Amino acid sequence: MEADKNEFALALKTWRLRSGLTQSQVAEKWGCSRFTIMRAENARTVTWEMAYRLFAKLSNELKEEQLNG
Repeated sequence: MEADKNEFALALKTWRLRSGLTQSQVAEKWGCSRFTIMRAENARTVTWEMAYRLFAKLSNELKEEQLNG
């Protein structure tokens, strides 16, 4: 479980930086707080519901990236 959190944290931060977005911009785009993005990127605890939501959002962003480029 801890490895999953770390892998997701790395994937989220990598996508965000590659996209040229700040944590605040991602939070606004995804409808959560900057602190939630910060916690997720640092593999800190977020609720199960938020973890699922962030995973779904990142999955959609990565699919979009593949389709467009």
